[in-house]
Amino acid sequence: MRVLFCIVCCFCWCTAVFAQQRPQHTQYFQNNFLLNPAVAGIENYTDVRSGFRSQWVGMEGAPTTFYTSVHTALNKNDRNSPRFGTGRPSSSTSSANKNNRFYVRPHHGIGAVAQMDNSGLLSTFSFNLNYAYHIPLTKSLNLSGGVAAGILKQWISRKNVDVLIQDDPFLTVERGNRNKLDLGLGIWLYSRDFYVGVSGMQLVKSLGDVGSDGKPLAELQPHYYATAGLRLRVGEQVTFTPSVMAKLAAGGLPAVDINAKATYNERFWAGASYRHNDAVAAMLGIYVNHFIDVSYSHDFTTSDLNRVSANSHEVVVGIKLNNPQKIICPSWVW
Repeated sequence: MRVLFCIVCCFCWCTAVFAQQRPQHTQYFQNNFLLNPAVAGIENYTDVRSGFRSQWVGMEGAPTTFYTSVHTALNKNDRNSPRFGTGRPSSSTSSANKNNRFYVRPHHGIGAVAQMDNSGLLSTFSFNLNYAYHIPLTKSLNLSGGVAAGILKQWISRKNVDVLIQDDPFLTVERGNRNKLDLGLGIWLYSRDFYVGVSGMQLVKSLGDVGSDGKPLAELQPHYYATAGLRLRVGEQVTFTPSVMAKLAAGGLPAVDINAKATYNERFWAGASYRHNDAVAAMLGIYVNHFIDVSYSHDFTTSDLNRVSANSHEVVVGIKLNNPQKIICPSWVW
């Protein structure tokens, strides 16, 4: 499976940066559900995650993003769930689960993502419902496919704007407020030690993208993502996880992220990321207990924006609900 990882890496190294239309996240590998609906329901618990990103601090109108995501598995028949009528799993159930923790039964996954992004005068709110289906290909290899559908609302804030041309068409009601349909598709191939995913977001060309005059109205561009990661064990308590993502927007140039993360004792992790022609980032996080985890990343801008920007910050808080196994470190999203 390392061959698949290398193929994606080679593809990524041949790419360059592109202008972003969708919100950018440094810690997306902690929550690949943001970029690929096929991840929905991958874990044995309900995963709730909220993140806040302040990008290019110090620049007027710099982007800020807030999101909340939630997803869970349906009819997974988890071996470690408490038996009906009891408050704890039986010893035989616990023993079976310990030996088969990474065996995946066919099951459904559902979820939702709400995201708010502000960039200068433009604000964007999106809400998507997600569905995925997971099937085992072998005892250790699994495949899922997913779909995300929802709405995306864009509007222009006219507060505190000094208008030089009163009838500027960019600030008209028709062009300043738009509701659009959003559709995403994805597949996710994964095992205990690697994953490969491909997805597309904003795949629908809305009828509202064209105004009454026949001119485009903030047309949504399809975005495509290819990502891969490996989990390598280094000693008894340390795992090392390199990962990579290539992204491409229709009509734009591709971009690449290269990440590396080390986890100690399934409790503490630290990592670094490189975004081609844009930034390098330092990250750290802690799985406090089986209920909550917290992580932080700091992006150091490497482009010409570093002359006016004080870099970027991102904080993510995760909560595990319906977690009878008391899992601390995720089994599949690492």
